[in-house]
Amino acid sequence: MLQRLLDKFFPKNNADQLLDDQEKLFNAIISALPDDLNHLKIQVKENNFYGFKNWELHPDFKYVEITYPGENYFKYKKRGKNKKISGLQILSKINNRHEDIEILLWDNLIWALKISNSKYEAKEFDLTAIKSTACTVTNFEFPATEVDLFYDNLDLDIQQKLDYNDVLDIDIHGKTFYTFYDLEDENYLAVDDNLTVYSLVHDAKPSEYKMDVTFKEILNKISNKEFDAEAHLDFRYKN
Repeated sequence: MLQRLLDKFFPKNNADQLLDDQEKLFNAIISALPDDLNHLKIQVKENNFYGFKNWELHPDFKYVEITYPGENYFKYKKRGKNKKISGLQILSKINNRHEDIEILLWDNLIWALKISNSKYEAKEFDLTAIKSTACTVTNFEFPATEVDLFYDNLDLDIQQKLDYNDVLDIDIHGKTFYTFYDLEDENYLAVDDNLTVYSLVHDAKPSEYKMDVTFKEILNKISNKEFDAEAHLDFRYKN
């Protein structure tokens, strides 16, 4: 009753209605996955869905826009765990037949969705009639990302001190940095393409500070617990 009253006096705009409709469809599909894919149900529950978008890389799929609060992005990302989930079907109210569903995982993150003969609207389908008994999971090949290329070109001794899943590529004023240490609150230690070490602290001046240390030296300090992140941030904010 309360929700109906709120909808009456504060009607949603078309964009909000579309997002709600897409989320309803997406959640129904994920909920229908077999038990051995429960980790994907948890991934969806703990993160935020922001709709289906067109995707140039595979135009027959829709990109699934999801944001990951806190540390969830690093929690769920697993490099190279690229999969295609097939064999799902959903009953269409339009043509009264089951349409095929495919889901792509990129680095273990839910990345894209395909529904045959669909506008990706919940009203097209009977959301209670989703078949998953023939569901299969196979490997899927994605092109190398900037982070892949960066990591794969590092010396082996540096790779061994890095967790690939913690590396992000960040573009600042047209320059790409690769993070390797989280200073919290979206502040990082990072290197550029030349492996020059920077401290990226958005509320400090300058926000990109070139450090007088080599990549190997700072990684050794971190692994030996000789790097004091709190003292480093104090230095950055005071200078």
